[in-house]
This record gives sequence, C-alpha cells and structure tokens, in this order.
Amino acid sequence: MRNPKLKSRNEHRRNKGGQFLILSALTIIIVMISFASLLALTSVSRISLNRTDFREVAKEVALNFRAAIAAAMAEVSLSLDYKASTSRYTNYTSLADYPEATSSGYMFVSEWQQNILQRYPGLGLNLSTTQPIFECEWNSSFGRSKASSNMSLDILIYGFYGWNSEIAVELNMTILDLFPNRTDGKTVAVYLKVVKEEGVPVTDLPKSGASAFFQYVGSEEFTLSKNVNLTYFGDGNYLVEFSMYSTTIQEGLNEIKEFATYNMTEADFFIGNSTILCNRIDLVSLEYNASMLVKAYDNLTESKYWIVPSNRTTYVLSWIDLVRSQLLPTVRIALQDPRGVVVGAVREFSDPEEGGPFSKDNIGPITRNLGVSPNPTGGASYVTLTGWIDDLTTGSSNIADAEYFVDTTGQNGTGTKLSPSDGVFDSPVEEVNANIDVSGLAEGNHTINVHGQDEAEHWGGYSSINVTVTRLTEMYVDSIEMYLHQYRFPRQRLYQGEAVVKIVDIYGRPVSRATVYGHWNRPPGYVRGATNRNGEVSFLSERAWGRPTFTFTVDNVVKTGYVYNPALNKETSDSISA
Repeated sequence: MRNPKLKSRNEHRRNKGGQFLILSALTIIIVMISFASLLALTSVSRISLNRTDFREVAKEVALNFRAAIAAAMAEVSLSLDYKASTSRYTNYTSLADYPEATSSGYMFVSEWQQNILQRYPGLGLNLSTTQPIFECEWNSSFGRSKASSNMSLDILIYGFYGWNSEIAVELNMTILDLFPNRTDGKTVAVYLKVVKEEGVPVTDLPKSGASAFFQYVGSEEFTLSKNVNLTYFGDGNYLVEFSMYSTTIQEGLNEIKEFATYNMTEADFFIGNSTILCNRIDLVSLEYNASMLVKAYDNLTESKYWIVPSNRTTYVLSWIDLVRSQLLPTVRIALQDPRGVVVGAVREFSDPEEGGPFSKDNIGPITRNLGVSPNPTGGASYVTLTGWIDDLTTGSSNIADAEYFVDTTGQNGTGTKLSPSDGVFDSPVEEVNANIDVSGLAEGNHTINVHGQDEAEHWGGYSSINVTVTRLTEMYVDSIEMYLHQYRFPRQRLYQGEAVVKIVDIYGRPVSRATVYGHWNRPPGYVRGATNRNGEVSFLSERAWGRPTFTFTVDNVVKTGYVYNPALNKETSDSISA
C-alpha cells in the first residue's frame, strides 16, 4: 500500500503549483489592463517642424540690401564731408577729389554680405552683389549723393533661383533763393529743396543734421555758422536761417556814409564826390529795403569803382565789399538725413544762374497741398480750405495774392480771397486758408479751384479739390423695449432691468454706430453705447432687491452727418416693475 502521508504531500505540492499558475495569470492580466489603460490615456500630438519660408527670406534679404546700400552711402558721404572740412570746403566737394572715401562703403557692403550668409546657415544661399557705384557732387547749387548696386540671390535648398534687385539710394538738395525779409547781413535765410530717390520729398530732416557756411570778404575759405535753424514748408521745401556777420546791412551802409562825409575828399574819387557817394548809398538802402537785392548789389559795386584805392580809402572800400557780400552772399549748406547720408551744395548769389531765382520772373506760382475739412460736409454750413502758394521754382518772387472759385473760374483777381496763415504775404512760399460758406450749395460734388499771384503780377495755374456737400439727416428714438431679469434666492429675489433702444432716420431706416446717451432712475445712472446695424443698443441696470421699478430715459443721440430730433421720438422714456 502507498503511504498516506506521501499521498498527502504530493497533493499539497500540486495545490501549490496550481496556486502559482493562478497568481502568474493574474499578474499578467493586471499588467495588460494597466498597459491598456495607459494607452487609453495617451494622446497623439502632431509634431511641427519649423521651416523657413523662402519668400520671406528673399524679401528680408532684399530689404536689408537697401538698408546696407544706404548705410554704405552714409559712410562714404561722411568721409568726404570730413575731408572737405579739413580744407574749409575749398576742395573735396566731389568724390573725384577724394576717391579714397569709397573704400569704407565697399567694406561695409562686403561685411553685410558675409553677415547675411552667416544668418541663414543651411539654406544654401548664393548671394552676390555688384560693386556699388558712389556719387557725390557738392560743388554747385544742386548737390547730389547717390549709391547704386545690383543684388542676385539663389536659395539652393528650395530650388529658388534668379531673384534680382536693383537698388539706388539718393539725397539731393537744391539751394533755391534768399529770403530777403529775413536776410539782414547778421542773419541769412535761404530756401532749399530736398528730395531722395525717385524725387520723393524729404520731410523729416533733423535740425541737428544741418550745417551752414559762408565766405568772408576776400576769402576763398568757408566759415561755419554756429546758429542754424530749419523750417519745413512741405513738399521737400525748407528755409534754413543762420548767423553770418556781427553787423547788419543797414549798419554797414550807415558806416560808409559816415566815413565818406567826414573823412573823404574829392581826391579820393575818380568820379563825383562824397555827396554823390552818399546819395548812391541812400539809393542802395532803398533798394535793399524793397528786397531788390540784385539792383542794390549792382549799384554798390559801381560805387566801389568811383573811389581811388589808397591807404585813406581802404576802410570805406572794405565796408563796401563787406556789404556786397551780405547783400548777395556765397553760402554752402550741408545736410544729413535720418539715414546718415550727407549732401552739400554751394550757391554764389552774386552770380545769377540762367533760369534761376534771380532771372526775370515771368511765371506765376504753383498751388499745392490743398485740403478741405470737413469733407463730406455732413450738414456743416462752412468748410475750411487750406493750401500752399509756392513761387520758389517759378521765379522766387514773394506771393502777393491768392483766390478761389467754386465750380467755375472767372477772370484773374475776381475770385474770393484766401488769407495768409501768418497774417501777411511776405515770402515766396505762403500757407493760405479760407472759410467757405457751403450752406447755399446743392448736395453733391463741387470743385474748388485755387491759384495765386506773385509780386511780379503773374497769376499761376489752378489747382483743384473736390468737396462733397451732404445735409444732416434727422434721427430719433423709434422704441424703448424694457425687459426684467430675475434671480431666485431662498428667501427673496434679485431683479435687473434691461432697456433696448432703437434709433431710426426720418425714412425709418436703422441708424448704426450712433452713440446713445441715457440714464437709469437708479445706479449705474448715466450710460452710453453705440447702436448695431439694426439701430439697436442695450443697456443694463444694476441688480436690486425687493420689488423695484426700473426707468430708462434717452438724453441724446450723436452721429456725424445726422441730427437728433427728440420731437420725433415715439418715446423718450420707459419703465418696468418687478
């Protein structure tokens, strides 16, 4: 017989083996359930890899190239200006005098090209530029600083080929004319025209970027003025004022007369005597005060050749030369724009240029920069007309008159006058204005024609601007809809009022974007809001306990081109109670 104890021991072993299998199975099941749960909680996100847009790269490189050429031109022009200053501007007013100035520009463009290639690694940029061409010509009344270059760009990684860009950067200045009313010998006032590439007016010249120079009598060198002021007149026109001598023209003329009267004899003259000289000085003074600078200069120059040069006459001859240089000075202006580009020009006013400001004025002034406000009129009875009358480039005479016609023009001088903004016509450039009564004009478009006259009695051509006459449309409150909102609490209720106001015009059409002003009989009190496209705007009161009454009243309605007529209101106030 088998031993019972042995049988029991075998059965126990089998039982333990079965328990192990069961525990192993349970463990595997738990692991699988946990893994499944983990998968269920895991979300899949799209991976976004940054990729450079080749169009943006090409555009940015091209814009950087323009800025680089401007900066290179600034380097070149600054180098030339510094070199010219060392010779007191008697030389080095052209790159032909100092070609070494271009080396800094070439170096800047080369460094820019290397920086761009380093900025976009891995794109396979193929960037090439032509050697920049720099121009600086500052030795006449028209000064130019210009740089030009071409760039080509390929982006190999995208298969983008053939981007080409031609860049030109310019700063041009023309010295136009003297402003006689502000040129008295101690101070010189000169009109300038300043434009950049493509003839675009320069409007933002900083005062700190302007330098002015003048020549002392008998000197070829220029002296720097320490006091310079810039005034902008629009369309690239500037007035630059700077200090020159310590005495005025009139003080110099008085000194000549005094010396001739008390210190000169007939032996000091080839022609005439001191009385004749003093009479001529009086004539020069009259011509100067009438802003006839060329005639004054010519008469004073002729008087100089009446006098015998000697030790006795050196003093009076020096004063005559000094006043001559004050009447028609030789000036040099240097300007630096916000990009850093420098340009210069020189003008010898005693040597008139053909067709320039001192040639015969036979053309009327131009009219520019017209404006009308308000436009459309929106029911306004008057509009303000503004503009500029400009003779700087058409003879450089002072402006004498300006007029306007509405719709049809008439004979010169028969229009309605415009007034100078500064109160007096006394310069070749004048801002003008007028208040025009449009209450009698029919609704619709009308043309305002404006022109001006210079002191040479020439009327200029017309410039026109359109104004649209519109009448005010009446509007009113069509309805006030009241609503009650309640909020329940265990023991009492909280209430809030709402008012919906609708605004329409006299044709019953909803008025949008009208500002409605009103008030509640309880906080928040006065409110305002804008209507939607249905002409409606909603207002909420503050919440209140108990059984309140909410009342809303419209105080005013405002919109440009409309007038609020409360007499047309279907209701102005409404209430609702809890």
